[in-house]
Amino acid sequence: MTTKNRIINSAIKNFLVFGYEKTSLSLIASEVGIKKPSIYYYFKNKEELFIFSINHILDSVEQEIINSIKKVDTSKLMLESIFTCMIEFNSNLSLLIGNDYNKPINILNLFHLARNRFSSLSERIDNYYNFLETTILNIIKIGQNNNKIRKDLDDKSLAIKIIAWFEGLFMLSTIYSSFNINTIRQSFYDNMWKMISCENEYIPPKKEKKGFFKNKSKPKTISLGTKW
Repeated sequence: MTTKNRIINSAIKNFLVFGYEKTSLSLIASEVGIKKPSIYYYFKNKEELFIFSINHILDSVEQEIINSIKKVDTSKLMLESIFTCMIEFNSNLSLLIGNDYNKPINILNLFHLARNRFSSLSERIDNYYNFLETTILNIIKIGQNNNKIRKDLDDKSLAIKIIAWFEGLFMLSTIYSSFNINTIRQSFYDNMWKMISCENEYIPPKKEKKGFFKNKSKPKTISLGTKW
């Protein structure tokens, strides 16, 4: 691994653990095994390193998603591959900071910090979610055109809902110690598909037929003055 890549990995690790303010270039240099001035050969300051780190995270996960959906040919597998990429990427970030593989990190906190502090990152994070929404929207349209995904579902609303479902799982896994996203991932995929696929379209209940014991007459009203 090149010195630049080791700097980036150390920076991402420390930004995730300590945030922007409490991360120092001296700490990063110490972890990499270089002197602090050596970092300036690659990045002019901490701000540039932070911006590069966030872009590196988003660029990497986007490329992973693009590569993964090229390997499958059904809308179901495409959706599954997107979220498999997101889980695996998140789990690898957990390993980077020394956490257990099965304990995802709350990267949304870092995104929130990034977009509030740097306008360029605010736009980049918006572009990432636009990418997710557009990618999922296209998959939904493919599924609807192939009669695999229900056409009564609004494609744009469904795309946002799917993203929210998954982001919600990540959030829950970071605050609820008994919840392990990796143990339920397949059942989540399967249940999500059941809700949106044509294989399980909603069938309205049949009208209840009047049986032998069905009282066909109108019920009698009881006067409040009736003596019991």
